[in-house]
Amino acid sequence: MSKYCFREIWSALFVIDVNNRAILEIKNSPARGMTTIPSWSMSFSVKWSSLVTSKSLLRSAAFAFASMCASLPPVAQAADGPLEVITGSYKLLDRDEPLVATDRKVDLWAEIYSPKALTGKPFPVVVFLHGNHGTCGTYDKQLQVRIDSGVAYTTTGMCNPGEVVAPSHLGYEYLAKELASWGYMVVSINANRGITAGSGAEGDGGLNLMRGRLILRHLALLSDWNRGTGEIPVPSTLKFNPRATMDLSQVGLMGHSRGGEGARAALQQFRDEGSPFPALTGRMSIKSIFEIAPVDGQTSRVLDADGVNSMVLLPACDGDVLNLQGIKVFDRAFSRTEPDKSKTFHGTVYVWGANHNAYNTEWQLSDSDGCSGTDAIFQATGRSKPQQVTAVETLVPFFRATVGAQADKSLAAQFDPSNSLPSNLVDIANVDRGYLPAPLGDSVQKLETFSQETGLNDAGIRTKIRGVQVVHQDAGSTSLWGSEHQPGTRVATVSWTPDSDKSKMFQINFKPAKDMSGFKTLSFRTALRCFSEICDFPASADGELPYGVRLIDGNGESSKAYLTGRDVRISRPVGLPEARYPQPPGPDFVIPPYLHSTLFTIQIPLSALSGVDLSRITGLRFIFHGQESGTVDIADILLLKSEPVVDPNPKVASKAPASMMASARIQLASMTQYDPAADANTLKIVRKPPAVRPAGTTARAAPAPVMVDVVLTSKRHFPVTNSFPRLKVGDKIVEGGTIGPDGKTMTISVPEATYNALPAGADVTLSVLASSAPWRFGPLPK
Repeated sequence: MSKYCFREIWSALFVIDVNNRAILEIKNSPARGMTTIPSWSMSFSVKWSSLVTSKSLLRSAAFAFASMCASLPPVAQAADGPLEVITGSYKLLDRDEPLVATDRKVDLWAEIYSPKALTGKPFPVVVFLHGNHGTCGTYDKQLQVRIDSGVAYTTTGMCNPGEVVAPSHLGYEYLAKELASWGYMVVSINANRGITAGSGAEGDGGLNLMRGRLILRHLALLSDWNRGTGEIPVPSTLKFNPRATMDLSQVGLMGHSRGGEGARAALQQFRDEGSPFPALTGRMSIKSIFEIAPVDGQTSRVLDADGVNSMVLLPACDGDVLNLQGIKVFDRAFSRTEPDKSKTFHGTVYVWGANHNAYNTEWQLSDSDGCSGTDAIFQATGRSKPQQVTAVETLVPFFRATVGAQADKSLAAQFDPSNSLPSNLVDIANVDRGYLPAPLGDSVQKLETFSQETGLNDAGIRTKIRGVQVVHQDAGSTSLWGSEHQPGTRVATVSWTPDSDKSKMFQINFKPAKDMSGFKTLSFRTALRCFSEICDFPASADGELPYGVRLIDGNGESSKAYLTGRDVRISRPVGLPEARYPQPPGPDFVIPPYLHSTLFTIQIPLSALSGVDLSRITGLRFIFHGQESGTVDIADILLLKSEPVVDPNPKVASKAPASMMASARIQLASMTQYDPAADANTLKIVRKPPAVRPAGTTARAAPAPVMVDVVLTSKRHFPVTNSFPRLKVGDKIVEGGTIGPDGKTMTISVPEATYNALPAGADVTLSVLASSAPWRFGPLPK
């Protein structure tokens, strides 16, 4: 049982009734702010266990307790830093801001979290940007949460009667106050007007380039106030005099979902030749970017986080950005060819049991129906304190390690997979880490990337196998939602069965021999795929498949074997559960489980591979003895001149958490009461005339394409999402869509040629969130 539950209950009693059901009775609740676990809680659980002899009954009782616990409101916790924090805001509405957008109004609206005492100023600055969400909401009395299904504010600056503006930017207060208490100015931007849920622009379908420019416009405004210049006066709502309080040479950015790609867009557009923003912000320097469940590829530009420290938090049970496409940002760091002499690191934090929305406390409906292979740490409605802790324990040390003249670089050690994770984190969820300690170059060199056909290494030298099969292929799993890894990220997939040779190995050979004597660490990425029955059962706390690594030298000597399980748990894929929805007449509509084989990092000190001549290495051998069957991916083998950060008391950096949801699948009543007939879905095709070219366009310019609108309507709201909705017509898929102000109309615009390629009479299905039944529209009329 999670310790966060015990912080919020004084006393409770389980009673077994005559029908053999466990009943939970709450006696009373604690005073606000209690942070210690009552001493009775452990003895209570023993007494309760002694009353229950049936395992099934025990599980039922645990579910009742965990579900109740998860639904309690979070207790406001004091920030851990030494400084008291104050909160202010500025709200400049309905503005023409041509540096952000020329075709719509935007707001300059943000909440600022600041140390109360401004001694020791100036403070480094961290800017937060939320993702795509409804901009207007109404309170649901039955669910006791606000449901943000309206988008009227986006285009009009007002919500419909009975609605309130959705304050998505306030959903990171738990992170902002914590970071501010350590001496940071944290600015959380409201992007509702014009951008959130807005119609895409040419080359910017997700409006993430526009989001990046909005971030830079806010930084320009803050720079004016910091220097005591500019035309916009400081509002009294800010609650402090900002002059000379901010160190804009030390800036960090955090983006959630589309805000993640927006943060990268800010970095790259700030660097663009001819960008107006450097002159407006003065000597500003972006040092680091932290992304939570980001999207990638929603603009015409490839947006990377090169030259800055970057970290991507990936929720394993994300029901919005289902294919975890943010990992592509990390993948591209391994293929970058341009020189990067920055001493920056990149990484991923893959959190088991986490969903998309619960990282923003204002987004109080789950995007996911639950998890497959692990327990969920979120709940169907309301806030999910355990999931918030996983953000606090990663985002805060990341920025404290990388932003600020007095940044504590030692705090970055926890992102190195050779080092243990904080107990506050591993007590909640299993966590897998990807890590690149520096850009590719002299200190980080590629050893093997499996770029050649199966059987050959990168240099064209034949590999060796015994008792296994090996296939060189693209990384990651695929589904309706696509692969999570960057195309071109290659893996060697090694597999074997119980009847294989007992001595199982895969060896990469080097001719001429490799001189590894100038390096300290061997690094590679790995992941399991489903094999045998491992994906039929929850993951083990210790993992399902550790394996060994050896070096072979020119004398034919083998090094001491290094077992991967020493530092890192290698476990089964986890992800989203199977979903079934009634589909009359005929069989149910079934979406199979979507399990992620996301690559994470293993680092081995070369000193641990003793017994060989490191100056003459002719082979790298992976050993799978003792494993009856398996399928494992190996990728991106590197040599590092730096040593891994090693905990003096090493332990596996994972721990099976107490269940917050207790079941592998949660159900939200209002979202699962799905009746296809009640949806009353309709589909209409509207052909539009060619767009008028702007004045001054040359005669040689290509004519504007004829566009076709696929207009979908339903009595069931279309949720505003961060990933693009996907319209499936037969075997064809079209991405995108703009939701109308009523939330029940979606328009998908495609070029006429794209529409003509869609198969006439094929079934039309719209898929949005994992927690929403697909919308079905029958055959495509043509």
